[in-house]
Amino acid sequence: MPTNKEKIAELVKSQRLAKGYTQQQLADMTRVSLRSIQRIENGEVIPRSYTLTILAEQLELDLQGISSTPILSNNEAIFNSNKPKKMIISVGLGITIPLLAAAFLSQAPHFPETNFESFIFWAGTIIAYVIILLRIWKQ
Repeated sequence: MPTNKEKIAELVKSQRLAKGYTQQQLADMTRVSLRSIQRIENGEVIPRSYTLTILAEQLELDLQGISSTPILSNNEAIFNSNKPKKMIISVGLGITIPLLAAAFLSQAPHFPETNFESFIFWAGTIIAYVIILLRIWKQ
């Protein structure tokens, strides 16, 4: 059973070929990038609803064939629902980590003794934050 991506890819490609358009011509007419057209036709992505609407208008597509199954499925969401959560965690950590580091410094009676130790401490704090962000956004 074809997925939504495959249905959309097949529909866009077959209608584009039926109209005699090249991918570049379709990209120029719709102002959608050539790479996006290629990715849609190869079934690599589900186009955003805006992009799908533009393509449907230009190619005179009947989207009823794919509307029986929702374009947005749990596994193939156009909008990654984890993105807001990741943004909130990233900003929260961006505020919390420096505050915790500053609290540590305010309680340490003999650290840092030199400016160099201070710079190394803050550089380490930033590196830790970057590593955490990389792990959060990699998922």
